[in-house]
Amino acid sequence: MAGKNRKKHMAGFAFPLPVAGVLTVLVMLLLLYVWLDARVQALGVQIKTLEQQRAEIQQRYDIELWKWETLKSPANIEKTLAEHKLVMVWPAEANIIRLHEPALAGVYVDGQMAQLSRYPGSLAHD
Repeated sequence: MAGKNRKKHMAGFAFPLPVAGVLTVLVMLLLLYVWLDARVQALGVQIKTLEQQRAEIQQRYDIELWKWETLKSPANIEKTLAEHKLVMVWPAEANIIRLHEPALAGVYVDGQMAQLSRYPGSLAHD
């Protein structure tokens, strides 16, 4: 009786190829999940930082707007004029130039200084 061929005998443990493929795909999916989670957390931190910067800028804007509104109030203007000893008077009638709206809206009139708004009957007050 012939003995078994020792060259065909595999020494060690044989791992099934389909199981190895499934495990490889599973490991890749887990790594992808970990990478995506890290990326989302980094973006969350970045968004939080940008939101804080926006809130700070909005607060500075509100403060500057309040300062400007305070500075241009009539009481403050009068106070500033008094501090600098400036006296303002109304102009003489001869120095007042009155502008009249042309009868036809959108028509340029010689010497016209202001443009009419898009809406007939209203003047632009800039």
